[in-house]
Amino acid sequence: MPRQAISRCGVGKIGRMAAQNIVDLPPHNPDMAVIRRRVTNAFRVHWKTHPGTTVQKLVLTQKQAYDLELAQRYGGSSLPGFKLTKGKFFDRPVEVSATTAGVLVAHDGTEMLLADYDTMPA
Repeated sequence: MPRQAISRCGVGKIGRMAAQNIVDLPPHNPDMAVIRRRVTNAFRVHWKTHPGTTVQKLVLTQKQAYDLELAQRYGGSSLPGFKLTKGKFFDRPVEVSATTAGVLVAHDGTEMLLADYDTMPA
């Protein structure tokens, strides 16, 4: 639909329309920020402690994996050309398990509990 200019009184077709939703996203969920912060902090600690190595994978609950994917969708939706790769974060696989508390599996197989990375260690 072509845009029309706003009339002099400030109420043209655009003035009466609500902002168009160009990306279908579910409502914001506060857990999205929590899981993204913990995962990102765990990656940063791993990279700082073991330079030049690669994280093996993330093992998350179904809810954690969903919240992390939503955080990626919200963050990437404004980037031109953004394409979400399902089941990956920082190009590492995300595995879903009902028996995990949420861990990052380091390059050597060590599990880093994500709850420990709510803030960056000093």
